[in-house]
Amino acid sequence: MKRSSGLGPFQLFTVLFGTIIGVAWIVATGLWINEAGPVGALLAFGVGALIMWLIGLCFAEMMAMFPDANGSMAYVFEAFGERAAAAAGWFLVLMYAATCGWYFVTIAWLLETVLPSLGGPVIYEAFAGQVRLGDVLLGLGGVVTITIVNLRGVGPRAIFQDALVVMKIVIGITLFGCALLLGRSEHLKPLFAVETATPAWLGVVSVAVMTPFFFAGFDVLPQAVRDRRPDVRLQSLGAIVGLATAGAFIFYGGAILAASVSMERPALQTATLPIFSAFKDGLGQPWLAYLAILAGISGILTGWNSNLMSGARVLQGMARAGVTLPFFALERVPRTGEPPVPLRATLFISALAVSMGLLGRNALGPIVDMAAVPLLVVFALVCTGLIKLRRLRPNDARPYRVSDGTLLPWFAVALSIGLIAAGIVTALAGGGLLQWVLMLLWTLAGALFWRVAASYRNSLDVNERKLRVLQGE
Repeated sequence: MKRSSGLGPFQLFTVLFGTIIGVAWIVATGLWINEAGPVGALLAFGVGALIMWLIGLCFAEMMAMFPDANGSMAYVFEAFGERAAAAAGWFLVLMYAATCGWYFVTIAWLLETVLPSLGGPVIYEAFAGQVRLGDVLLGLGGVVTITIVNLRGVGPRAIFQDALVVMKIVIGITLFGCALLLGRSEHLKPLFAVETATPAWLGVVSVAVMTPFFFAGFDVLPQAVRDRRPDVRLQSLGAIVGLATAGAFIFYGGAILAASVSMERPALQTATLPIFSAFKDGLGQPWLAYLAILAGISGILTGWNSNLMSGARVLQGMARAGVTLPFFALERVPRTGEPPVPLRATLFISALAVSMGLLGRNALGPIVDMAAVPLLVVFALVCTGLIKLRRLRPNDARPYRVSDGTLLPWFAVALSIGLIAAGIVTALAGGGLLQWVLMLLWTLAGALFWRVAASYRNSLDVNERKLRVLQGE
């Protein structure tokens, strides 16, 4: 349903771009360069951007077909039915909660880099790593802030997102421009990672496998499209996806090059926060390093804001349709008169983020592994569903349509499946049981909630359930 006020094209762009560009460019740049070298990392991110752009275009067509639908879960329902939609929705909630848990940990990490005293005393050990009082308090502060912003409604959330994204872009241009002017090109060598036991191309592949997690954000856009202004043309969704993906590639590429030219490779690879160390120690410009931290905090808040909003919307839609506990359906009407916001679903996602964040910094890798593969499965289902709906419902209105028939969607499906396989192999090779234990517990909880909700689900006819899954209302 269209509303008299809502989000314009720029707000839709900031939601997507702000979700894609979080804090990984500060935290993980050294890992990318270590694995693939600067040019290899750029190549890997170029491959990732291409893959995610193709997937994003499939999302754009689905969004244009079902502009008031509840995201990927709704698209899977249209193509494959209720059970597949319930599974997709449940694992999307996990992905959103895991991402919020990532932000819970990294906001303290960034702030304590500037002010180490914020860490405080060690209060417990988790996964061979110490968790300090400051880690917990700063993470909780972030949770409370983002939760309050989301519970206030669409308008405050959009203003919050726009301001932070604009600030992040301006700071990024300043940082990367200064690095290219002040850095030394000889630090770029070797252009690719060179290890006697590992070929250079394998390093590029290992980074390319990571990129979907760092580019992922397309599933937050359908939630935002529901809150669009009446004058927003659905035909523009493909352009918004393309601009956000291209902008993200430029931003990530700028970070890779800036870090590479600012600091010698061995020092960069051992830095806790590579971008911060590159500007502070490599270039001798502390003010740029602190500016990078400010941009990183902005990235955390924008990504956190978008993921919490989308996760709560998906969970609420599932609850209303009876595919999970109806308990999560309760909503709150903001005093501003804006559309209701999902109260219990928002609080549940935030609670999950806290529980994952309390596992400590060493749990970040398993949390990413746990979230990335289910996300790729959902992406593959959406792209496959697009192909199926083209065949079954060729006359449905498609204000935006992916060109070249089904060639590009099939290509997106093939690439998604390839990344799923690579992601599973990478996660297994990394060892550790945490991600698999968490995944199993989440799967069992989803099955239990499906069973408990059966009586409520059966009280609704199939058309009503479909409507509630599609619209989340």
